[in-house]
Amino acid sequence: MPLHGKAANLCHSKLASPPQSRVTVPIVLHPALFRDSRQDAPVGVCLATSGAGNSRKLSQAARDYAAGVRKGIDEDDLVALQLGKARAEELSIVQQKYKDKLKQRLIEEAELQRREQAAKSKQFSLGKLAYGKGLYSESARLFEVALDKEGPFSKLGGEIQLWQALAYQACGREQDCIEVYKTVEQTHPVTAIKKQAAELRFIMEAPKLQLRPEERISLPLLDNLDRYKSDKSGVRPRLPPMKQKSNYKKTWEDEFLENYKAPALLSNKYVWVASIVVGAGLAVYSATLR
Repeated sequence: MPLHGKAANLCHSKLASPPQSRVTVPIVLHPALFRDSRQDAPVGVCLATSGAGNSRKLSQAARDYAAGVRKGIDEDDLVALQLGKARAEELSIVQQKYKDKLKQRLIEEAELQRREQAAKSKQFSLGKLAYGKGLYSESARLFEVALDKEGPFSKLGGEIQLWQALAYQACGREQDCIEVYKTVEQTHPVTAIKKQAAELRFIMEAPKLQLRPEERISLPLLDNLDRYKSDKSGVRPRLPPMKQKSNYKKTWEDEFLENYKAPALLSNKYVWVASIVVGAGLAVYSATLR
């Protein structure tokens, strides 16, 4: 029923100075709960956060607000949507007065939900990590902790239960695994989760195929593989013997050849000219001797 006149003023005064026994915040839960007498438009509602129903509605409003922010919608427009308007410019004077308070309350609630979700996801991630490393008992315990924090009826809660059942199966607790699948199949609100639980339960409850010894395939090479490994494990390649240094004593010719350095080319031009003259003289002298 719409509030007008003194009733509206009384509600506004309670928002301004709430009593000590109750904490009130301005938030719209339904446009018809409170309307401006001049424009017949929704402007706000006195909401006590102590009630379970009000808490759920506040949580849903915060989730809608956070989802809109992730999509890039203007924050003031998101608050206007909570107040029953498409744009912030369409808010009435009274709605504009409580817009910032409502926005701050939604931001605080959304941040609280984000932290709680991060804590739940962390336990779930740790459980999957332990499962991947073969620590099945530890992973089952972590999934139980994550499920206790998240609850069984959300999408994440359904995924946690499916992983929990896998951990039970790996631990040898097949009956507990089947019971988890049945519970999810019968009670979970998400159809995809229920279908997956039903398929996994069908696999678990399917009769196991029993093979007689003569029906099993035996590969002798694989059977003897371990024996071959053990036989070869003691064989190690031998290193070639290292040559021992002899006590051979070097002669002076050996030492001369090791320490000999060829003479470098002479770069002085006068020396080159003198060498040519001497060489020519020797050639002429040798010719005269013939």
